[in-house]
Amino acid sequence: MRRTALLLLLTMVASMAFSQTEQVLRIGYGPYDIQLNPYLALYSHEMQIFTGLYEGLFAYHPETLDPLPAQAESFRRSADGKTYTFTLRPDLRWADGSRVSSEDYVQSWRYLLAPETRADFAVFFDIIEGAREFRTGMSKNPESVGIKALDARTLQVQLKAPAAYFTRLLCHSSFVPVHQSLRYKADWPPESVIGNGPYSLAAKNEQEMQLEKSDSYWDRNRVAIEEIVILFLDSEEEATRRFNTGEIHWLSDMMDVDFLTLNEGIQYSAMFATSYYYWNCREEPWNDARIRRALALLVPWQIIRTKDNYYSPSDKLVLPFSGYTAAEGVDRQNIVEALELLTEAGYADPSKLPPLVLLLPDNSLQQSNAAILQRAWAEQGISADLQFVPGSQFSRVARSRDYTISFSNWIGDFADPAAFLLMWTSQSTLNEGSYRNSEYDRLIDESMNQEGSSRLETLARAETLLLQEAAVMPTNHMPSFNLVDTEALRGWYTNPLDVHPLKDLYFGTIREPGLLAQLGK
Repeated sequence: MRRTALLLLLTMVASMAFSQTEQVLRIGYGPYDIQLNPYLALYSHEMQIFTGLYEGLFAYHPETLDPLPAQAESFRRSADGKTYTFTLRPDLRWADGSRVSSEDYVQSWRYLLAPETRADFAVFFDIIEGAREFRTGMSKNPESVGIKALDARTLQVQLKAPAAYFTRLLCHSSFVPVHQSLRYKADWPPESVIGNGPYSLAAKNEQEMQLEKSDSYWDRNRVAIEEIVILFLDSEEEATRRFNTGEIHWLSDMMDVDFLTLNEGIQYSAMFATSYYYWNCREEPWNDARIRRALALLVPWQIIRTKDNYYSPSDKLVLPFSGYTAAEGVDRQNIVEALELLTEAGYADPSKLPPLVLLLPDNSLQQSNAAILQRAWAEQGISADLQFVPGSQFSRVARSRDYTISFSNWIGDFADPAAFLLMWTSQSTLNEGSYRNSEYDRLIDESMNQEGSSRLETLARAETLLLQEAAVMPTNHMPSFNLVDTEALRGWYTNPLDVHPLKDLYFGTIREPGLLAQLGK
């Protein structure tokens, strides 16, 4: 009885004991490797950190995600919607104290677009005049890109077509400027990183990163937290226990609810995000849409896309929303059509197809799904080799290993279908499966010259084509899970992109770190 009563007392005290003196914010992540170059980073945890280290023309509103002027003091849009003229703030500085100018943006974005940089998100700049031609090597002249410095504080950008989402796009961390000492450098050791954001990088090793409030930042008086420590943790149990004691204030996708004493700290939100399988369309016969679609139609998706497996199962790539006509995906098994397609493609005997290689993250759900896929194909004599990689290593390993089908998660980088659909154009740097379809490219190009409902209808047609050809086979729209006491950490809001700008965070009522340990003695 005594031990049970003590545990109850400790749990109550953990949620009642407060301190107002906290100055260091501690954030817990999994054992991630962090890419410090914002043009080469791909993952949401990196982009979360970049909200502290770097800043672009616009930043996300922490709750609504609307674009807020950041480095841009103001901007003008021409009557035809194609020319944006940005005026930079007069007091912009890099972390080393030197000035940030409009020329820094010009030279940084040219570096972003340069083919040798291999920046995945460069495709999102295709709306800018000359950007696609330059990044794909069709043009060797950087002056041909519609980005100009009119003077030290005035930046002008010429678009190919009106793009109502352009300022939202500029919130993304891939479009921040980078310091001249880092442009075109292959390696960015931590001590070399010079940002322009509210925090500077003080130290980094395999266990943690330390960010310190930047004295050079233009809006430093609004930055409330002096220091942020990002911890890279292996154990969800350990991470949760450290959250319970108040040592860690925020855990991102790193919790064990069995050890949690503050259930109110679980923050769940639907996201503008999707998980999907995708084909390697580079090689025969998988570059034949008939074969991809046939194999997709052999799968009993109703067993995979279930509420038991996912919070929001789906056969769509883009999360449907008001005004966007839902695309049509492969939503059910159809063996008759599948075999007809295979015969048409020259595989009346499906066993003549080469063996598939599935490269997937190593977890119980992926193992279960892979077994269903393997079994469905085996019934037609098609063999599939299953290869699993630990989740923390998977994304980078998948970029260097051969496979027929792999798996990915994607969080839309701005609230528009183009955040998903631009990825799959023939010349996209984000097109991991090397999908190629001239009609798909034409529809995406057509949408860039449209606005309103006609634009969304065109994008829905493009998504339907992508899904019907089974280049992408979605399973679900993802939720976000965070563990954070929003009474203790203010300025933190759930939102569809799971982005929480570090600048906007401040301490409220903090639980006293270590109090549980003291009472337990």
